[in-house]
Amino acid sequence: MCRLFGCRTAAPGGVAHELLHGANALRVQSREHPDGWGLGWYVGRVPQVVRSLTAAHGDEDFEEVSSFVKASTILAHIRKASIGRVSLENTHPFEWGPWLFAHNGTLPHWEESRAAVEAEIEPALRDKLRGETDSERCFLAFLSRLSRRCDPTMASFADAAAALAETVRIAVGACGPDAATTFLATDGRMMLACRRGRTLYVSAAEPDRDGRVAWFAVASEDPRLHEPVPPGRSAWREVRAGAIVGVDADLRLCRAAL
Repeated sequence: MCRLFGCRTAAPGGVAHELLHGANALRVQSREHPDGWGLGWYVGRVPQVVRSLTAAHGDEDFEEVSSFVKASTILAHIRKASIGRVSLENTHPFEWGPWLFAHNGTLPHWEESRAAVEAEIEPALRDKLRGETDSERCFLAFLSRLSRRCDPTMASFADAAAALAETVRIAVGACGPDAATTFLATDGRMMLACRRGRTLYVSAAEPDRDGRVAWFAVASEDPRLHEPVPPGRSAWREVRAGAIVGVDADLRLCRAAL
C-alpha cells in the first residue's frame, strides 16, 4: 500500500500544506509508509521528478522540494513496499514521455499473475521496464491501451479514462477481484484518478461560466482531516468506489465509470 496526492491548477502554485504542514499531510502519513517518496511537476510538458529511498518524514530533501516547488501540475507519492524491493526503480511516480503515474494498492497473487499483465504491454513499451512492481506494469499497460486509441502525447480525457478503465479490467482479470487499483495519472495538461480498492478524495473549486476550475486536487487520504478549509481551497469529498475523476486539458471537471 502507498499514499498519493496530485493537483492541477490554472496558475502555478505550491502544495506545502498538503505535503508538509497539514494534520494529515504526506509527511505525516509517511511514518506508516516509509519506503521512499517521489515528487513530480512540469516545466512546459516535460516532467521533473525527484525520488528518494528515505522516509519523507525524515528527509530534508522532501521538505525542501515540497516547500519550494510551484507548478500548475504536481504529483506526489509515498511508498510502503509490498511488491518489489525498496529501490529507485520501484519508486513512484513512473514516467514515460509527458506521463506520470502512481498507484495506491496491491495486485494479489502477483507471481502467478505477472505474466498475464505483462502480456498486455506493447513490446516496444515492455523494453522500458526497469523495476519489479505491479504498479509499473499497470502503467505500461495503460500506455499500451492508450496508444491503441490515440497519440499518447496528445490524448483527450475520454481516451485516457477509457484506457485507465481497461487497465483496471486487465489487473482484475489477471489477479482477481481483490486487486486494489487506485491509480493517478497526468500528462501535465490533464489529470485523472480512479478508485478501486482504496479510498480516494477530491477537492475542486467552483466552475466558472465556461465550466473551468481554478483548482483541482486528488488524494488517497483527506490531507486536512478536520482542519478548517484554507482560503481559496474547497472541502475534500470522498470519491465513490468505481469512479474516475479528473480535469481535462482545459481544466473542466470530468467523471467516468470504471
